[in-house]
Amino acid sequence: MSAAAKLDPSHPFLNSSVILNISNGVTETLQTMAQTEANFEKPFVAKDWKTPTDLTVFLDLKSDPYQGQVRFHFDKSVARGILEKMLGSTVSETDLVEILDGVGEISNIFFGVAKTKLNLIGFKLEMSVPHPVSSKDLPETIGNKTCLVIPFKVGDTSCFVEMILY
Repeated sequence: MSAAAKLDPSHPFLNSSVILNISNGVTETLQTMAQTEANFEKPFVAKDWKTPTDLTVFLDLKSDPYQGQVRFHFDKSVARGILEKMLGSTVSETDLVEILDGVGEISNIFFGVAKTKLNLIGFKLEMSVPHPVSSKDLPETIGNKTCLVIPFKVGDTSCFVEMILY
């Protein structure tokens, strides 16, 4: 972690309710839809952090006048395991299109659960379209940004929620 990586603690997206509800969106969705447990770890702040995972889904994080991006990062084997539990059938490890489509859908549900809860307490988060991609193909974010990374494990495998704030 760089000494230069700082976030304005008064930024509304750093409100503990936002972080808790995004984490709970992941936990509740995985438990309900895939009978899978997610164990969250201590978040950290980073500048220009790069995910070590295979797959990423990014969604816009907008609540006028603030904006950012939330990214859900998955190891391919974790994504495939979640999808197989949700679908009740085998997903080919070589079918990247199906895996990306499925992880896009589950990430959209993560975000939807969090957004619904946050909007009930006064946030006005806008809808967003999920963009699933291979992590190596992630578009660069432009401008000065710092991110909050919230690691979580599915089994023994690390996954991440990344909040990029502009």
